[in-house]
Amino acid sequence: MASPVPIALFIGQWLPYSETFVHDQLRQQRRFHAHVFARGRAAGAERLAYPDVTALSEAESALLYWTGLGPRFTRELRVQQPRLIHAHFGTNGVLATPFARALDVPLVVSFHGHDVAGLFPQNRWTLRYARYQRHAAEMFERASLLLCASSELADLLVSRAGAPAAKVVVHRLGIDLSRWDANVPRPGPLRVLMVGRLVEKKGMSHGLLAFSELRRSVPDASLQIIGDGPLRAQLQRQAARLGMQECVELSGALPADAVVAAMHRAHILMAPSVVARDGDRESGVLVLKEAGAAGLATVGTLHGGIPEIIDDQITGLLVPERDDAALSAALLRLASDAGLRAQLGAAARRKMEQHYDTVRQHERLEELLASALR
Repeated sequence: MASPVPIALFIGQWLPYSETFVHDQLRQQRRFHAHVFARGRAAGAERLAYPDVTALSEAESALLYWTGLGPRFTRELRVQQPRLIHAHFGTNGVLATPFARALDVPLVVSFHGHDVAGLFPQNRWTLRYARYQRHAAEMFERASLLLCASSELADLLVSRAGAPAAKVVVHRLGIDLSRWDANVPRPGPLRVLMVGRLVEKKGMSHGLLAFSELRRSVPDASLQIIGDGPLRAQLQRQAARLGMQECVELSGALPADAVVAAMHRAHILMAPSVVARDGDRESGVLVLKEAGAAGLATVGTLHGGIPEIIDDQITGLLVPERDDAALSAALLRLASDAGLRAQLGAAARRKMEQHYDTVRQHERLEELLASALR
């Protein structure tokens, strides 16, 4: 077998819990070998072992972000001599563009959600996205491929962000099915689970309202929320106002194994996502794929890429965004029908096996990267 082709992978932090899919892809490498170029290191990053990471200091990251200059990246790229640069998130794609031009190598950019919304007009003058918007056209011109995690995201990248349609390809992230047991017993009182960053688009405040209504009919039900973020204190106050301190647990960010265990204990996973005020939305929600792999009944919203993962009434239930009554009704329907939960969970597992196996999806990613080299 030929030696793996060296490539550079540009990311933000190495590596927050919400982006462990990056590590999963690195573990699946066969035809390529990536040296990771990260703008920093997240807390607890040592939990994920990978030998080839160049991470910037805070000062170096600021210099790169505001000026496009990254001396340490430039030196390491000269050593590594990658034949292609792959950037996760368009925001990192913009930062990678000058390096791809300097090395005269192809650029592939993967879009996952907020990076598409960040190109919408309402974000033109925000601190987070202003420079990104100014340089996005250069990224689109330089890139050989623009990969999107959902069909909706691909449509928006073209229709609202101005990306060239000929370069846009839908590529959905896969999951490691071997980590999930779809046949695990789930005894005891009803346990509902929400997993994700505590940010507006996750819609967790709507999940709390729907769960409080469910408790009227199922008083021994409990809710666990796994994840951290800027809305944590707000959600804690909301749970207190609803009188649910004893039955709602905000666990914070947990290691991957703890999330697996929580899904194996839960009876229902809820993903009440909404379009945020800045346009941010979900694409291929990994937690829904993981729930499906675990044979877990799910409730999601008609939002973003969620309907591509949940087939309503077949692999889970879908309700309109911000419709707390419909969300509560869907929860109650699943809570009162163990047979339906089992039926939906089994169908979800089959769908994950057919369409979201990480081995197959990474093989597809490597095919796409190879096509950019030709």
